[in-house]
Amino acid sequence: MIKIQTVVREMVMGEIEAYSALTNGYMNMSSYAYRIRPAVEALTKKQVTINGLVVSLSRLRKELKKEKPLMPEVAITNITNKLPLTEIVYENTDTSIAKLELFHKKIPLAREDFFTTTIGTKELNIVCSSSIANKVLKYFSAKPKFIIGKLAAVGISFDPKHLYVVNTLFSLISVTARARINIAEIVSTYTELIFIVEEKDFGKTVSLFSELHRKVNTQ
Repeated sequence: MIKIQTVVREMVMGEIEAYSALTNGYMNMSSYAYRIRPAVEALTKKQVTINGLVVSLSRLRKELKKEKPLMPEVAITNITNKLPLTEIVYENTDTSIAKLELFHKKIPLAREDFFTTTIGTKELNIVCSSSIANKVLKYFSAKPKFIIGKLAAVGISFDPKHLYVVNTLFSLISVTARARINIAEIVSTYTELIFIVEEKDFGKTVSLFSELHRKVNTQ
């Protein structure tokens, strides 16, 4: 038999808004209890009271307070940017992969150029500086599956210690998610997370992470 407390915990952990409201102390527990009661009863196959659910939520809040935060604060050490960028997508074929292997020998890149590739199970994805996009298209010669310009990269650097902190990347991604910024691609290195966004969202993205940088590093 599934316990009520177990179901309540799963529901709260499955809703980031509910989790934040509960752990930060501004949840209307009675109102939330009315909302989840039908689902709790369906899963536990028993009738539950609103008071019983409120008690479960109160217990859960105490438990969660002892745990590490769902979205840890990440100390940003640097913010970099590159624009304009172009995204080019090819089918993942033996020919396209062979071409990619020889790309750097055929097409020299300057240090300031942005060029990154992702080889998926079906596609070969390239994001590069728009200034070299025509060279890429000419070199691969095959018709791209998809191409889009007017993109920008915002790179967020952080201390290596954050690699061992649960939900570090989730915390950084949530910054853009809350602002309704569409992410075209994400590129990561050892201590950097690079967001590829539309140029129209570039300023807003930089501003959000600059504010987070100031907030965390002045505490």
